[in-house]
Amino acid sequence: MLLINGCGGGSSTPPPPPVVSVTIGPASVTLRGGDTQQFFGFAANASNPAVTWSVNAIPGGNASVGIIDSTGFYTAPTPAPASNVVQVTATSVADPTKSQSAATTLFNPIAQVFLLTPATLTPNTAFNLTITGNKFLNGAQVLFGPTPAATTFVDSSHLTVTGTAPAAGVINVTVTNPAPDGAPSAVAALAVGAVTQRAAVRFLEQSTFGPTPSQLVAVESGGMESFLNAQFQAQASPYPVPDPTANVLFNEEAAFFQNAVNSQANSDQLRERVVFALNQIWVVSGNKVGQPRFFTPYVQTLQADSFTNYRQIMQDVTLNPAMGLYLDMVNNAKPDPVAGTHANENYAREFQQLFTIGPNLLNPDGTPVLQNGNFVPTYTQADIQDMARVFTGWTFSDPNLNCNVNPYGDYFNSQAGSPMVPCDNNHDVATKNILGTPLPANQTSLQDLNQALDIVFNHPNLPPFVAQRFIRNMVTSNPSPGYVTRVANAFAAGSFTSNGVPFGTGQRGDMQALLAAVLLDPEARRGDSSTTENPLDGHLREPTLLMTNVLRQLNGTTDGQNIFFSAGSIGQQVFYAASVFNFYPPLAAIPLTQPPLFGPEFALFNTASTLNRANLIEAMIFFSISSGTTIDLTAIAAMGNDPPTMIEALNQQLLHGTMSAPMQSAILSAVIAVPSSNPLMRAQTAAYLIMSSSQYQVQR
Repeated sequence: MLLINGCGGGSSTPPPPPVVSVTIGPASVTLRGGDTQQFFGFAANASNPAVTWSVNAIPGGNASVGIIDSTGFYTAPTPAPASNVVQVTATSVADPTKSQSAATTLFNPIAQVFLLTPATLTPNTAFNLTITGNKFLNGAQVLFGPTPAATTFVDSSHLTVTGTAPAAGVINVTVTNPAPDGAPSAVAALAVGAVTQRAAVRFLEQSTFGPTPSQLVAVESGGMESFLNAQFQAQASPYPVPDPTANVLFNEEAAFFQNAVNSQANSDQLRERVVFALNQIWVVSGNKVGQPRFFTPYVQTLQADSFTNYRQIMQDVTLNPAMGLYLDMVNNAKPDPVAGTHANENYAREFQQLFTIGPNLLNPDGTPVLQNGNFVPTYTQADIQDMARVFTGWTFSDPNLNCNVNPYGDYFNSQAGSPMVPCDNNHDVATKNILGTPLPANQTSLQDLNQALDIVFNHPNLPPFVAQRFIRNMVTSNPSPGYVTRVANAFAAGSFTSNGVPFGTGQRGDMQALLAAVLLDPEARRGDSSTTENPLDGHLREPTLLMTNVLRQLNGTTDGQNIFFSAGSIGQQVFYAASVFNFYPPLAAIPLTQPPLFGPEFALFNTASTLNRANLIEAMIFFSISSGTTIDLTAIAAMGNDPPTMIEALNQQLLHGTMSAPMQSAILSAVIAVPSSNPLMRAQTAAYLIMSSSQYQVQR
């Protein structure tokens, strides 16, 4: 009996199976050799949504078209295939007839350049240049600017280039891998000039707050003399407008570190470094003068006078209100025999002892004059007393010429930075004897001041005394007598010439002549070559210079906030010297050295500060010392898979190539112990171990 569907309870026809569809994502992608991509795929409407993966119909792919695993994780091949669009396909496990593909465009990797050896080429001379990097392919081309150079492929990390260097300048070096899409690498600057990278690093450590890539290239290509002349013309870095009610220098300290760490090629690094040196000679400390309305004009005075003349510095700092407060020259009144008072001797004593001629007579080479084995005093107590009388009669600038302006009372006006003014009624007009030269009676405050300053300025002790202070601050703690003599002679003559380039005006005390002589003297430069280095050269990096060098050499930036407290934690909070003798005695010797070696900065170096220095460097590199202070190790971390190259690059950058073999081996072992999957930590480890080492902390 025939049963009709729907009638009488007959059976029904089963519905057709659902249509399986495969979805893949992303639908298209562009990758370079070595890049990875996570693809996602699933089969909809299937009893089993799983898929299998293939590339150009090859299950799992292969080295030519790229590898894909069972999860859809794809690695692009190196080099890219000639037919550089491949199909990454997801196929349904439940229904192998159903699949979906993603068009994947493959390009060759962009080369990475880490190191150029040598870093500087000699003009118009044949060269053989080695380029160390990563992702180089056979057929890679080195370009000097837009021009192809004769390139030899060595391996994926090394290329060599031969040719003849052009005239002095800077070559923008790029590496271009072959097509498809041979995009150039990032530019590496190659200097052509007479200054090697080693020499340029040393020079910038001495003349700035630390080398940066842009200033290294400037010195290497243009020469040290050209760099100095450019620095002499650079505009002074700014300081904030003083808060008239503030009694701390936090904003000023922050501005100091901002200026010191500034990495712009045209920043006034030399001027700020000289200000730092002058502030440690002509000390004014925030411990007593903590009001920005006084302190900022003092710093600006040092900025303005850094490249003028030492006689100008003597005049301007003597009459600066901050110095007037610090060493009690303001409102210094003439002696009163009836009251039994005498002129305040504080500034008079330190002016001679610390700022100008020193306590003992010196030979022209800076060695002490001896009589019967004893030092010969430069001045006597009587000289101090007469000099104190010269410094009477000066007060703060005031519209009403009030002869006793109270700086801590109502003196909050804009004239806080104006030079002190004479009030002759308070000046001692009796005759005076200044270092053996008489000053006549009845002279004004300004006449006595000018004549006394001229006498001190022309004293034979001044050139070697000032020469030693600047050499020790900028170059080396133990200069030879010959070095001191040459710098002192340049100071006295007001002129200095290096490689045919003249510096100075020919006037005694010229600061540009002095600085050029300090920085370009053969003894300052003798470590520029490994054949001339002397183990006794150099000096310990004082805390501020240690911090700024770490930041500048590791591409750091700072807003300056709170960083000064970090410097204080290792003994040197900028602008807050412990006394008029600075943060450390200028002639402190290193204990137990025979013969005794000077090492003034070592006065801040003890068991506790040694650990604090290492901990601070660790914090700067691995963590942060403030929210506005950071370093950038991206370029170093890019070498994470090539530890020897990373360490050698840091050796050249931080130690101008002087790292000892045992140190290099120890650091290599430590870096290799860090998993290669964490290149940043490898970079941090290498930088920390170098910068916390004695080989780095003693600047040579």
